[in-house]
Amino acid sequence: MIILEGNITNKVINGKNGEFSVGNLTTEIGQFKIRNQLLDQFDEGEYRVRVSIRHLDLNSYMLKRNGITITEIEAHIDHIEVIDADIKMIESESVEPDASIEHEKTTRNPADPEPEINANTDKSDADKPIQTDEKQEELTPESDQSELKKLFGILWPLGDVVQLDSTTPRTQFIRQKDYLKANGYKFHSPDQTWHR
Repeated sequence: MIILEGNITNKVINGKNGEFSVGNLTTEIGQFKIRNQLLDQFDEGEYRVRVSIRHLDLNSYMLKRNGITITEIEAHIDHIEVIDADIKMIESESVEPDASIEHEKTTRNPADPEPEINANTDKSDADKPIQTDEKQEELTPESDQSELKKLFGILWPLGDVVQLDSTTPRTQFIRQKDYLKANGYKFHSPDQTWHR
């Protein structure tokens, strides 16, 4: 594990399963991409941070609309410490693959046929895609308590201060964050907690 200090530019993207974040970490030794659900709680902007990096991967993906291949170094992080909570707004537009969809990362030869997807694969409730806005049932404090207990697990019932568990599946993490935002909680970036 290494600890680096630098700036994370956090971009919020609306994906198939809701909003997710992708960060660009700029340090004195280079620039790294971060696709970690810890960032999903942060507003879009630039943050001065110290991060614990578990390992680095070289990743590449092809953009569907124009066939360009993007290669980048991805930093897998365990912890973010916000040094400067003064958020600097960003304006750049980037193209990213949908990180709200969890999938197994494999290196595949482009000449190989597309892998088959079994439509009958059983998924846990936490990994099921979130429905689109017109069909999505809003979770409110009046919602079925068992649904909320299922969504938050041991965090339920929620107190005035909530710290989400970043080891939960990303789709569930996004739903938890969306519920907190919709019910008056505000994210406090220095200690990464939600306050009512």
